[in-house]
Amino acid sequence: MTDAIVAKIAEIGENIVVGRCARYALGGKGRVASYIHQGGKVGVVAEIGCENSATEENAAFRELVKDVTLQIAAANPRYLVAADVPADVIAAEREIYASQVKDKPPQIVDKIVDGKLKKFYTDTCLVDQIFVKDTKITIAALLAAKSKELGDKLTIRRFVRDQIGK
Repeated sequence: MTDAIVAKIAEIGENIVVGRCARYALGGKGRVASYIHQGGKVGVVAEIGCENSATEENAAFRELVKDVTLQIAAANPRYLVAADVPADVIAAEREIYASQVKDKPPQIVDKIVDGKLKKFYTDTCLVDQIFVKDTKITIAALLAAKSKELGDKLTIRRFVRDQIGK
């Protein structure tokens, strides 16, 4: 990679500094796909898995992979599932929400905080997000529907989203 950077610097006469880099190799059956959004300002790489080799080349599966990468670019999830959210982030969010309702009776504060935390997961966890192309379903529901349609178990294994300036 450094040789390619040095060659490009020599070609254009400008310094290039790579701040972040992600490279995925497919771990099993499925697809690794990338998506560039907003004229190159947002980039996504995602690995979507399946169990059957025939699914890998199925047009519906390829469309799902494209839709998932588009979702990641558009909705900017920070985590794949709620279990991936670090405990310190959850604690900080709970503290913020509790301070917002501190004037409420203590017996309902926990319920309100739990509801706000559920909304936090909907905003920040990919599988809990509302699908940008169909606001009636979540990404988890989309995966379940496509799994049933294709007769295969589909999973989002991992993803990375990067944006210029972040």
